[in-house]
Amino acid sequence: MAANDKFSDENGILLNKFGIKDAEVLRQVENDSALPKLAKLNESGGIQGGQFDHAHLKELHKKLFEDVYQWAGETRADRGFQGNKATYVTGFKETMTYAPHKEIEQRLGAIGEQLGKENGLKGLDQDKFTERAAYYMDQYNHTHAFREGNGRTLQAMVTQLGKEAGYQVDFGKISPEVLNRSRDEAMVRLYPPAEADKNLKPLREMLQQITTPAPGAAAEKLRDPSLAAATPELSSAMKAMDARRELEVTGYRAANVIANMPGPGNYDQGVKLAQRVSAVTHDPVAIKGPGIIEMQLAADKILKHPGMKDMTLDLEDARRLRASSVQVAQLAEGKQLVSPQRQPQAAAPAAAERTANPAAIVPKTHEEAQPLFIKAAREVARGLEENGKGLDAARLREVAKFVERSPAIAGMNQENTHKAMQAASSIPSLSSNKYTDELRNSVSVLEKPPKTIERGGPGAGRESGGIER
Repeated sequence: MAANDKFSDENGILLNKFGIKDAEVLRQVENDSALPKLAKLNESGGIQGGQFDHAHLKELHKKLFEDVYQWAGETRADRGFQGNKATYVTGFKETMTYAPHKEIEQRLGAIGEQLGKENGLKGLDQDKFTERAAYYMDQYNHTHAFREGNGRTLQAMVTQLGKEAGYQVDFGKISPEVLNRSRDEAMVRLYPPAEADKNLKPLREMLQQITTPAPGAAAEKLRDPSLAAATPELSSAMKAMDARRELEVTGYRAANVIANMPGPGNYDQGVKLAQRVSAVTHDPVAIKGPGIIEMQLAADKILKHPGMKDMTLDLEDARRLRASSVQVAQLAEGKQLVSPQRQPQAAAPAAAERTANPAAIVPKTHEEAQPLFIKAAREVARGLEENGKGLDAARLREVAKFVERSPAIAGMNQENTHKAMQAASSIPSLSSNKYTDELRNSVSVLEKPPKTIERGGPGAGRESGGIER
């Protein structure tokens, strides 16, 4: 049971109207009750007149879960619950943290208001609708208003949003694994603000698969381009929320890197940085004075450490931490933020272009093979997962965690890598894929004993374990 969890009993079982004390039994009862209600809500069009704000989401949650939980319709704020959740969606352990529970109402209000400025996404073609729906789905997901049931409440909300914009959004067409992975990838924000569209790409692609124009003249009228509003600039509240999320994800990852660097005091420094990030996440004023200095010094430590020169992901996070800490310091001083300049979204390649296989890189040394393997493994794992090979994808991601720390593959890692490559070879879209070729090329180098293995640098990078956040 999480500390101060007033939604659960002393054994961590969610308080429920049936007095059930077994988590599996409760989960089944919850599903048996909520899923038919979700289907009925979707069929009826959701909460009529809902503004996609705090009140709207509370009512959706209450309708879905009121037969099981006495706290249905209450947000995390009502019982002071914060919480977090681990994910391995990147191949490394990431801890997803949600909006401060005290800010849930104001954040949902800001998101609903921003959505209102876009006329509820009416008048958009299907590609634009799914693009903007992905943005809002991620914002609501990060706010994570409820102790339990956020996913189904979010499904009901997005389905209603689609219906009111002339589209059918059917989450039954996608597996829970794909849905959860796309949501998690958006949450961990691997890419910087200038490339924010890349963070939402899996979520957008998932929505494209389950969204179709609704039939009938009324739905067609809702898609009339005359109803479309130009994508407005983000409000000050939305900019502030994004800046704080950027500091949160990069700050925790930087803390994890420093905590895992060999050397006296590094673990304590990493823990201290994580505590500072947590404080700033809940109150930007905590960055004033020593707060921003700690973050800048932590970023510099990663950027200047000679052993980190090949840790491209960690170096990028350090640079992002420097920039985001400055932005949050400006928020603490009451200054207005400027939206980051985003890179233009490239058009989706045609099918023939996607299957084309440009020349794959052939590394010659372990130093060249290490980053190539990590990148290729991530892409091949994603392809395996999309083709129902989740176990092979998980194996490959686990190997990537070891390769990030040490440029060599042997033993069980070698066996798991070959199983993953064999699975990829059986899938037409992966067998001649550039990333699969680069995976093979890098493996052929990493399987050989390196001439020398540097022991003195940090065994840092993103750890599969990590400090508690």
